[in-house]
Amino acid sequence: MANLDAMLAGKRILAVDDLVESRSAMKKMLVILGASNVDVAMDGDEATQYILNNDYDLVISDYNLGRGRDGQQILEEARFIRRLKATTTFVMLTGENAMDMVMGAIEYEPDDYVTKPFTIDIMRQRLTRILTIKEQLRPINKAIDRQAKGEVLQLCDEYIKNKPRLKNRVERIKGRTLMSLKRWDDALNLYDEVLKDHELTWALLGKATCLFHNDQFKDAKKLLEYTINLHPKYVQCYDLLAKIHLKNKDLKSAQNTLVSATHVSPKQVLRQMELGRIAFANKDLAVAESAFRHSVKLARHSCYRSVKNYLLFAKAVQHKISPSSSRETRAGSADAFKAIEEVKAIYGDTPEYVLEATMIESTTYTNLGKDADAKACADKAEKLLEEVNEPSNNTLLSMANLYIATKQHAKAQDLLSEISKSKSLTRSEKRELERTKSEISEQVVRQYTTDINDKAISYFERGQLSQAIELLDQATAYKEAGLAVLLNAIQVKITYMDQRSASRKMVDEVNELLRRVGDIPSNDDRHQRWLLLKKSQERLVRML
Repeated sequence: MANLDAMLAGKRILAVDDLVESRSAMKKMLVILGASNVDVAMDGDEATQYILNNDYDLVISDYNLGRGRDGQQILEEARFIRRLKATTTFVMLTGENAMDMVMGAIEYEPDDYVTKPFTIDIMRQRLTRILTIKEQLRPINKAIDRQAKGEVLQLCDEYIKNKPRLKNRVERIKGRTLMSLKRWDDALNLYDEVLKDHELTWALLGKATCLFHNDQFKDAKKLLEYTINLHPKYVQCYDLLAKIHLKNKDLKSAQNTLVSATHVSPKQVLRQMELGRIAFANKDLAVAESAFRHSVKLARHSCYRSVKNYLLFAKAVQHKISPSSSRETRAGSADAFKAIEEVKAIYGDTPEYVLEATMIESTTYTNLGKDADAKACADKAEKLLEEVNEPSNNTLLSMANLYIATKQHAKAQDLLSEISKSKSLTRSEKRELERTKSEISEQVVRQYTTDINDKAISYFERGQLSQAIELLDQATAYKEAGLAVLLNAIQVKITYMDQRSASRKMVDEVNELLRRVGDIPSNDDRHQRWLLLKKSQERLVRML
């Protein structure tokens, strides 16, 4: 086995620990073992900046770093931004024995995992072992860092043939490389060969992944269930199984599978986010709330922080909120308002996000029974909507629903009419459009058109015919407009043409209104007026 002093000499090393005594002890230990170039970071944020600005050969990080990013988040972010080379060694240290801590760290595949407390002899043994293997694999890892996948495969074949002690490690690298090239059949053959000798979990998952991408969902599902039964802690299998359930449109089974995975490893943020989305689609708001609560907490200091986590969490807690002053209502509304405020603080320069947060804020007040506050927020949302360039159909539908919730049915009707003209509506958006339309009371809209009619009459009586026509055009745009509104619109337009001049466009508009009125029976008080208006219209037609 190689000498550790020689392996550490010249290596650039980063040691991360939030306790000053531990940092000092770790640096001293590394120097005694042969290191000469050691940086130290006091927390996850500082460590991430170091990794962003420097190329390290070895990173040793404590798992628990107090506030901010933890060791797992340093590792996941370094991989996400591709600042952790394949040739770099990452060793995770932790005093945590809880399974969720251990599984969370292992999922991101550090090169080694050391439980505290440890002695210098233990560290010497572990570093010597892992750095020896890393050095032996250096040619392959350098090719991986260059994205030279053809060279990686060629080197893997040479290693498998000539270095049997590294065979399984190299086969795993080869399998991943083949899958990254979407050579599913070649990867499948490799995993079948590996499984002839040993039933290794990574090979079982690799084979199931290839079957999945070859649309062999039934076989992949069977293999994953077998693997989970043998190795219930191998959580990546649950993720793929959930994807198969989604392919089969079985959202409930997908949700249950991810719930099982989060019981094993609750600190994997992407899994919590996916669980939240699926549970929300299933209308299982209790599970969605829990998943998004974890997502917000876990992603707050990571590269996976997303506005959707905050917004969906605020939506998910709405099921707890009611006009009562119960403890559940107080807790739910506090959670919703906090998430909304965080969105405004973090994403305040993005109008779309502030708009959505404001709409959820209005909904929260509505659920609390605070109608005035809900209306005030709806008014703010209306102004914010004007700042959004090309709002999506979903955003417009949400705004229409907000109008309905705040008893602004006429505005909802106008907006829904605009949405109906869109040629880009998806099937689900069309369903939502029809559902929203059905919520608008015909009686409420008729009352609105009557209110407009009253304003128009006052303009008409003052001789302001253009203003009266503009208002009555708004009222008659609704199919629910009453007979009195239609007759008034006809009256004003005929008067306008008598005083000014008749136009084909306005004559046609009056004809359409008369068609909508239909026949008024002689026993109706409005029959005589209707006859006079028809005669006036016939006269105008002859004039044209």
